[in-house]
Amino acid sequence: MKYLIISLLNAIYGLVLLFSVTPNSSGVTLVLFIGTILALLGIIGFALWIWHTITSIRGQSTNTENILKSWWQIAKGIDVLLVFGLLFRFFVLQPFMVEGNSMEPNYHDKEYLLVNQMTYRLRSPQRGETIIFKFPINPQEDYIKRIIGLPGETVKISEGKVFINNKMLIEDFLTAGQQTNFGGGLDQKYFKTLGENEYFVMGDNRDHSSDSRDWGILPKKNIIGRAWWIIYPLKYRNFIHNPALNFSI
Repeated sequence: MKYLIISLLNAIYGLVLLFSVTPNSSGVTLVLFIGTILALLGIIGFALWIWHTITSIRGQSTNTENILKSWWQIAKGIDVLLVFGLLFRFFVLQPFMVEGNSMEPNYHDKEYLLVNQMTYRLRSPQRGETIIFKFPINPQEDYIKRIIGLPGETVKISEGKVFINNKMLIEDFLTAGQQTNFGGGLDQKYFKTLGENEYFVMGDNRDHSSDSRDWGILPKKNIIGRAWWIIYPLKYRNFIHNPALNFSI
């Protein structure tokens, strides 16, 4: 009976994963892979159990029982690995693919990152860090931006510059000569005081980024984690070092 239960659990859970994943799900490739493995493992186990049951009735169950036991050992090992893998993916590190050019020149379209989900369980997000978060207007979508304003601070955009509490922010990570505009151009100004657990985020490619200038503040609860490691393309592979942002004197 244990063979039947384990095979059905694997098949059901695998199929649930396959049918629940969406194109916008983070780590969609990994989830599809795990779902496929579990579904196949369960279906094979169920077929072997039926075969063993039929041969037992006929009194010819010796070979099928050995095969079923071998499947059981393989299934246990794979299930343990996948369970730990899923726990690691959901609570420690998860993959993320950059889409679009809103973070150039520091991050590129179709670049794969690992997102550290543990950092902000131990401390608060800091200015200058690149984060992945659930888009406040549509939580089904994940965005990547850089933290500019922290809770309680006043963010001002004026004449192409960013000011925090009336001090101009030095943004060395931007392309030389790039300015930060709001609305139609340099003559329009932005002014916002952040509340508790509110963050102001922007893309590094300021002229081609949908960020807090457009859709508003980012609640802390929407933050998934900190961009930690670029894993692909190989020429960009490296740990991500976020700049410590300073203010002009």
